[in-house]
Amino acid sequence: MTYQRKEVIGNATLYLGDCLEIMPALQRPCAIFSDPPYGQAVNTNVVSAGGSRRAVIYDKRREGATHRYAGGGLHSTGLARQWPKGIKGDDKPFDPRHLIDATDKWLLWGAHKFGHRLPKARTLVWDKVPTGKVRDQGDGETAACSVDPNAALRIYRLLWDGVCVGSAARHEVTAGQQREHPTQKPEALIAWCLPFLKLQPDSLVCDPYMGAGSTGMAVVKAGHRFVGIELEPLYFDAACRRIEDAQRQGSLFGAAA
Repeated sequence: MTYQRKEVIGNATLYLGDCLEIMPALQRPCAIFSDPPYGQAVNTNVVSAGGSRRAVIYDKRREGATHRYAGGGLHSTGLARQWPKGIKGDDKPFDPRHLIDATDKWLLWGAHKFGHRLPKARTLVWDKVPTGKVRDQGDGETAACSVDPNAALRIYRLLWDGVCVGSAARHEVTAGQQREHPTQKPEALIAWCLPFLKLQPDSLVCDPYMGAGSTGMAVVKAGHRFVGIELEPLYFDAACRRIEDAQRQGSLFGAAA
């Protein structure tokens, strides 16, 4: 098994590397829960700063560095962090076979993009703008869940758009959160749909496209073991930090009980 780094953080084991190389050598998970590349070549050369997204000048020599907004910004400093350009693996149609073959239970976001490649599954929907606003990137996303494929469609409504994310946000769930990844899912969404997998306590859940670790945070807080794999070092470091913080919070809550 080839990987660049391995970090063990409590009940979480995190690998920096390619999931196609790492997964075959791992223990078969009880479930896979992931938000993989959708195959849409999304432009991630945008940033989040105080809840606002603006295009920035791309400079490959300073990838991940702090840049000024290309056309100015809403904040007095005009400064914003730049994401690595593009999401690795998103430049071609996504084939989920390596995920659905790895376990009997899986929940995959992005089913609206590659659902034709999946077996029959239950549909879950995230309505990310319940205010009714029409977004250029789409008003929501769908997930496919292998458990109870004939069960009713369920919808989760959580505002996660522009100024509703970040230090200035006033939404009761997302206030104060910052994006560590350009396509990051809110932890509250992950916590909502995790029970649809109907896992036994202390199950092993794998996210082969971990990103900044939102899935890992929800999984360890729910009392399960987690294996995460991420190819981009910047996001891997963010996941390590966020999952460590999540487990520390879980320990504090457990002590209080």
